[in-house]
Amino acid sequence: MHAMHKNQANDAIDIFIAEWARQRPDLDFQYLATVGRVVRIAAHLRERMDTWLKPFGLTWEMFDLLASLQRSGDARGLRPTALYEACMLSSGATTNRIDRAEKLKLATRKPDPDDGRAARIALTKRGHAITAEAMTEHSYRAQEIADHLTQREQETLEALLRKLLRGLETAKEKEAASARS
Repeated sequence: MHAMHKNQANDAIDIFIAEWARQRPDLDFQYLATVGRVVRIAAHLRERMDTWLKPFGLTWEMFDLLASLQRSGDARGLRPTALYEACMLSSGATTNRIDRAEKLKLATRKPDPDDGRAARIALTKRGHAITAEAMTEHSYRAQEIADHLTQREQETLEALLRKLLRGLETAKEKEAASARS
């Protein structure tokens, strides 16, 4: 296990690493120092996001869909495939979210002007308004979390996480290309 800094308190992952090392000394659990923390931080973030999005009648999942539509800036909306790529969901999960957004009158399906056989998903006026308000709150609250780190620490972490994400995305692209050949 990597040495801890003198003034650094243990977190849950340090405890998990030590426990696993005792249970399975044949394996190296140091990956948990990175991967375990990313997963645990993601769970904490999702929980907090659901809490601050609740007053808007949104969950993280619904906000993700609506924010993807708003972020696109395309008044015509997005095709479902673009949405499930943006939200990293399966086609079925995206369809379920779109259905819920329609029931809540936050989004609507409309014919694709470029392809009459296809549909586009667009925000309704209500969807735009709620998403804009929720994004303001989300941005403020997420920045409060990021501010646990100094600006320099944020920049270092950003670069490291970008490297890790690029590696994962590149591997996924290679797997997809390999499956197509």
